[in-house]
Amino acid sequence: MKILFVSDTYYPHLNGVYYFVCRMGPLLQQKGHEVAVIAPSETIHSSSRKIDNIDVYGVPSLPVLIYPKVRFPIPVLIRSQVSKIIQNFQPDIIHIQDHFTISQAVIKVAKSAGIPVIATNHFMPENLTALVRSEKWKKKLEKWLWSQFSEVLNKVIVVTTPTETGARLIRPKLNVKVIAISSGIDLKEFNPLGDTRDIRLKYNIPDKPVFLFVGRLDPEKNIEELLQAVAVVAKQIDFCFVIVGKGLRKKVLEQLAEELGISGNVIFTGFVPEEDLPFIYKLSRCFVIASIAELLSLATLQAMASGLPVIAANAGALPELVKHKMNGYLFNTNDIEKLSQSMCEILTKDDICFSMSEKSLQRAAQHDINNTVESFETLYKLHATKPLLKPVLLNT
Repeated sequence: MKILFVSDTYYPHLNGVYYFVCRMGPLLQQKGHEVAVIAPSETIHSSSRKIDNIDVYGVPSLPVLIYPKVRFPIPVLIRSQVSKIIQNFQPDIIHIQDHFTISQAVIKVAKSAGIPVIATNHFMPENLTALVRSEKWKKKLEKWLWSQFSEVLNKVIVVTTPTETGARLIRPKLNVKVIAISSGIDLKEFNPLGDTRDIRLKYNIPDKPVFLFVGRLDPEKNIEELLQAVAVVAKQIDFCFVIVGKGLRKKVLEQLAEELGISGNVIFTGFVPEEDLPFIYKLSRCFVIASIAELLSLATLQAMASGLPVIAANAGALPELVKHKMNGYLFNTNDIEKLSQSMCEILTKDDICFSMSEKSLQRAAQHDINNTVESFETLYKLHATKPLLKPVLLNT
């Protein structure tokens, strides 16, 4: 089959959509399929290049000021560009990753050409409204965002989402079938085995127990709560908290760590290359996450595959991954006492930590990326057609 992925965000903006496609694409190609991507270009001009050995066709775009690596497609040029790409590639099925500008144009062109479109939802409005301080305006914005979501995704054949939690969230908003398919994890890359000495030296991580967070340093991740708990536990036990990632609140978080008197316990690594990240997990004792807006949390899944217990907020899809007192602990938002108690348990009780580690490995195995590829391949075969593509009349 010829499979065309579509997204309004892609490399070099590293997010869940990019990681989903860049892992799925090569595995589908290994099975004999042809894969391509439509995404914003990195300039105001259209582009075509190989990324992760996948053909990526870029439509002209402009930078989003608050996130320099995020690009906004130029609306007046999208429809014609999308039509040319689809005519040249001739996909058997199109797989959109969001409901934004490029995906909207693709749906219109695909409908004219008789090409089936399916969608995977990675969207939660909290990821876009976290900076809105007024609860009144936040609710209005979320309502509008959901209405746009429903209007666009009701035009596709089927919608997938990484967890059943995510599926239950969007089923009432859509008239099409919604199914849960995990985004998957590469168990060959993320596992407990490997020498971590070089990584400790590279990132100046001391030889002491390590708690780990990996992700964007943005408001909805609630990293302030993690730092507050670290301040409580650090008074009793010597350990290190490693924060991997970058984002809008990095400076604020660094300042908070200093105010809490835990700068010596906290390491901000910034961006960590893909080849180093598995070893950061391997040297850690536990993964902690306080985010309220997760449809899966790939970082949590990577931690589990690396054999880590997980302390997670009882929010979003995190309880689907973390079972309380089985492979970690759950805590309610703003419950710093419970969070710090859970951290102390992990630090002081080796038997509990070991048992939770084993359970994490077992649960992560259920999300093997090869199972994910097979599930999507089945879905593609069910809906793909071999349409006779005809020129599409454009209103540009």
